[in-house]
Amino acid sequence: MEQEKIKEGLSKEEAFKYAEAIATYLAITLIKQADYNSIVNAWNPSTGYGSSLALLHAGHTLSFRGISMMWNFVEYNFTLARVGYSKFLSLTSEGLNYLISAVSSSSSSSSKVKILLDDATILNMVGDKGFDLIATDPPYRDDVPYTELSDFYYVWLKRALSDVKESFGVRRLAPRFHEKAFFDNLGNEVETQWKAFALREISENEGRVQYFGVNTGALDHFKFLLSESFKTMASRLKDDGLLVTYYAHTSPDAWEALLEAGWLNAKMRVTVAHAMATESAESVVARGKIRLDMAIVATWRKGVKGEALIDDVYAKAVEACSKDAHEYRTAGLEGVNLFVAVLGKVLSHFTQYERLIGLKATDKAFVRDLVKNYIYPATVEAIARSYGAVGARLSPSSMFYLLSKVLIGRRPRQIRRILDRTAAIMLSIGTRNDLKDPEDQKVIRRAKEYYVLLEPKWGASDPKDAIGDALTARGLNPRELRMETAVDALHLLEFYAATLPREEFKRRAEEIKSREPRLFDEAVVLARVLASSLPAEDPERELAKQVVEALGLATPGTLEPFLHEVRSDADR
Repeated sequence: MEQEKIKEGLSKEEAFKYAEAIATYLAITLIKQADYNSIVNAWNPSTGYGSSLALLHAGHTLSFRGISMMWNFVEYNFTLARVGYSKFLSLTSEGLNYLISAVSSSSSSSSKVKILLDDATILNMVGDKGFDLIATDPPYRDDVPYTELSDFYYVWLKRALSDVKESFGVRRLAPRFHEKAFFDNLGNEVETQWKAFALREISENEGRVQYFGVNTGALDHFKFLLSESFKTMASRLKDDGLLVTYYAHTSPDAWEALLEAGWLNAKMRVTVAHAMATESAESVVARGKIRLDMAIVATWRKGVKGEALIDDVYAKAVEACSKDAHEYRTAGLEGVNLFVAVLGKVLSHFTQYERLIGLKATDKAFVRDLVKNYIYPATVEAIARSYGAVGARLSPSSMFYLLSKVLIGRRPRQIRRILDRTAAIMLSIGTRNDLKDPEDQKVIRRAKEYYVLLEPKWGASDPKDAIGDALTARGLNPRELRMETAVDALHLLEFYAATLPREEFKRRAEEIKSREPRLFDEAVVLARVLASSLPAEDPERELAKQVVEALGLATPGTLEPFLHEVRSDADR
């Protein structure tokens, strides 16, 4: 091909670039073929047609962001029309045509795409030119071991795009195309990316840093490299330039790392943040976890300035973001996606200032203090307010129960909601609970590596059975008015409303109110919110509705006068 282009009149350099491009696209097709035809491929039955196995599809090698043994792996005929090399060649061609079309249809007639292989912490290939816009998808801490997994492709690409030469009777790979990707500056073959680049990858991998003998821990190593990349990007931006990042994580440590890198070290501020769906709702990597298919798309600008009292910023963030939370809910966001969406809005309030007065911690630890004691709680309180609950009127245990009910979905065949450790930590920090507190108060029960929310049982034929089972699980006796939390009071009220005549219920309710007025008031707030916010199939929706109606309060769906009242109380 190279020789043909030279004969056609191209220079040697032009002919080489042409041959390199074609060989690259063919190599991409080759690794696509390998990706769908290895001994760790599993059948994907969701794409089957009829009963013919020839028409079934396979999941690709890295479907699970990792490689695991597959006892019944898939083997394709190399030339099979639907899944063979020709199919992947057509997909590569289709992708290339799209890219050419996207560039050529740009408003600028001189549009170009330049692809550079560079280190994000240095960016020495781009020179000193200032950029109007940098858009990046920072690594999500410990989400995927990219270096290790990409070696699956690397070993194929290196052989496909290199020559073979014999020296002293030994055959070795020699540079041909993309030399810098496969050989070092001395011309030696890079055996694997893991050996060459693992410590330069910006991610948290404990086993990796231990293997290479790094003195700092994996998290500190990740934070350092992430900060270096943010400082480098800030230095390459024009003064009025924009940095756009995509970030999706529920761990406070991950958000701490992002703020430490972008706000503390690079002196950049989040000016606006939006939630965007970036993951498949049916993603296989979400199995066994709280599913997060939203990312925060944050726009950063250079320069943070001024100072403010941390409590003032907190109050303003809660007030503004409760409206954002309501809008997100109206648009259909729910669960952990709602949490992360509101979290992005909260960040834009706290990162405006260079100094936040009132943070207790010193040095870099104050970023941890900021995330865990202000940003997460502000997110939770804003969401609670959007449901009609004012944070100041709800204790940490009540807030934990409420947010567990509205943010964590129940899976099929579960009789109660399950909180994995990530969700439990996220909610405990956001509600200012030690994770042991809701466990001691029997709001949750630990079961191996997850937690069970001790709510009314799903699947019961009678609401009385659902709430009765919850009382038993929580060690509450409806004949005794012993309460430690408002959740206790709520469940007792729900049991009385479901089992007693109206007048007897009111007598019991007045008794609870006289003994524990604060717990009673909180329980009423919880009942009102749950009656209007829970899905129809949740048994506690009907139980809470019975409490609201038995007390003669606003019925679900007509809470606006009540919300106005509690907001006025909060203002006063």
